[in-house]
Parts: sequence; structure tokens; C-alpha cells
Amino acid sequence: MKTMLLVNANAGKQTILREVEAVGEVFAAGGGEVEVIETRSKEEGEQAVRRAAEKNPDRLVVCGGDGTLSDTVDLLQREGKLRPLGYIPAGTTNDFANFLGLPKDPVQAASFIAMGQPRPIDLGRMNRRAFLYVASFGAFTQSSYNTTQSLKNSLGHLAYVIEGIKELPALKSYEARVETAEGDVYEGEYLFGGVSNSTSLGGIIKLDPEKVDPQDGLFELSLVKRPKNLHELNRILLALMSGKPDEELITFTHTRGAVFTCREPMPWSLDGEYSAGGAQVQVEAIEKGLDLYW
Repeated sequence: MKTMLLVNANAGKQTILREVEAVGEVFAAGGGEVEVIETRSKEEGEQAVRRAAEKNPDRLVVCGGDGTLSDTVDLLQREGKLRPLGYIPAGTTNDFANFLGLPKDPVQAASFIAMGQPRPIDLGRMNRRAFLYVASFGAFTQSSYNTTQSLKNSLGHLAYVIEGIKELPALKSYEARVETAEGDVYEGEYLFGGVSNSTSLGGIIKLDPEKVDPQDGLFELSLVKRPKNLHELNRILLALMSGKPDEELITFTHTRGAVFTCREPMPWSLDGEYSAGGAQVQVEAIEKGLDLYW
């Protein structure tokens, strides 16, 4: 069996580079063939994914953060070559990997893949772009892609919290209309809006684990109203970090998809990466659209 490892050398604190040889040995056990491709830029990453799609190995494994896996899935889907994937989480926060309960140790994660079988999981799509677990706009979305890699490497998860706090003095709300696939309509001025399939977003926002199912064909829609005063802002922050929504200020529901319409183009974040979005954005859940080792 041939295994191809796509390694994002810049992921997390770059500790994955010290583990690559040991990870490769796991997949080579029993006479398996292993090819390792290290990348250090988005362009190199895209080239590696295309090369992997052409070679069509028996097993394709992504070593990096949630954003690396998201980019890989999107590119494979756009080229019509989406396939079962293994994921060795090596990012800073690894929200998606933590939600799925994947091993944090790279060698253990490799063993989990080598001994396991892929299972289906829901996939998201915003307009034409595939995403894994969250599409969001507003507060705390910029903290994920504004955080520098050097700050992530030195401070880890705390780096996201720092960036989130820095956003607070300049919080911007968006007047939006949200229509779900089920026909429900929500209108208001929102500090944050998102469609997700995880219990943790950006390492800051928490959702109740009992309400999130990665295989039900439904994503979780969260809408946070613009606070009128500091007291309401404190209530919102407490609710988001505790995973217990304040129904007066936060809308939470399950949906197969939603259309977001705003008076002005809104910047979005997809799995922690910037996306231009627009004045109207359509987000949908693709039930069991991805096979993953989890």
C-alpha cells in the first residue's frame, strides 16, 4: 500500500517536522511505500495536492492545521477528485480535530489512520468553496486569519484569544437577513453570524457537544445580536465561551443551509481562512460529503 503524506511545514509550532520520520515509519510498517511532500506556502500546497491527485495513492494523509485540510478538500473537490483522507492535526488550535476526537500525538494519529477505516462526515459549501466546519462573519472571525504565524508559534491558542480581545474596541455589526433552507427568516443587526459543524470555533466560541452531530446533514446556525450596552456584551461573551446560548441575544438553530443577505459586502472566514464573501452568500451542508479517518 502506498501512502502519500502532505506536510505543511509551517503548521503550529513546526513540531510536525520532528515527527515526520516516525509518522512515515508507521505507514511503512509491513512493507508499505511512503512518499512525503513538505510545503511552505499556499502555492506549494496546491501543487502538492494536484500531484497527489494525479498519483492517486492508496492513502492520502494531510499533516497540518484545520486550514491545511480545508484547502486540500476544497481543491480536490473542485477538480472532481475528492477521496478518503487521513488527518494528522499539527495546527495551533485544531478545532475540527478536537471536535472529532483525533489523537493529538502525530505518531498516535498515524497509527489511528493505519489501523482504521474512513467514515463519512458532513461537508460544507459556501457558494462554490468547500469548507470543513465553519463559515462565519463578524466578531472573532478576523482573529483567526489576522493572527501571525510567529504569534501562533510562540503563544499557541492564547494568540487567538489575544487577537479576539483586540477586536472588541472596534466591533462592527452587520444588518443582515438570513433565510434558512427550512424557510425560517431572521433579520437584525448582528455582531456575529456563522454556520458550523463543530463544538469550538476559533478556540473562543463554544457550542454544546450534545447539539452537534457531524453526520446528520445539518449545520448549526448561530446569530449574535449587536449588544446595546456593556452588560449585554458581557452576557454574549459569557454565553459564547460557556456554550450556553443566551436566547435573548443569540439565535441558535439547526439547518441544512442558509442564504445571508447584507446591505454591504461582508468579509467571511472559512475554517479560519479569509474569504471575500459578498453582499449575498449561500451556505449549505452536504450530508456525508467527505470520507475521513476519524
